[in-house]
Amino acid sequence: MNKNIKRLFTTFLITFALMYACFVIVKQEMQFVEYKQEIETYARLIEEEELKNEQLNITKSSISSDKYIEEVAREKLGLVLPSEIIFVNANI
Repeated sequence: MNKNIKRLFTTFLITFALMYACFVIVKQEMQFVEYKQEIETYARLIEEEELKNEQLNITKSSISSDKYIEEVAREKLGLVLPSEIIFVNANI
């Protein structure tokens, strides 16, 4: 009878260990999926920021050009070149 109790206890212990191992594996797999989704999210954010950075670099290079400076002077400051003639619409 003592052997039967030892076998039963050993069987129970092995069964419990296997169930615990399965639980740990499933939990780790779920965490792995979550981490993988986070990595994908951050990868998308990095791509978006790289695109913004590229656009800002293009804008930065165009800001220092004479064409951009002239465009800003005309549109925002209302300046004209000395050789230009300004016509004012009297109907307005």
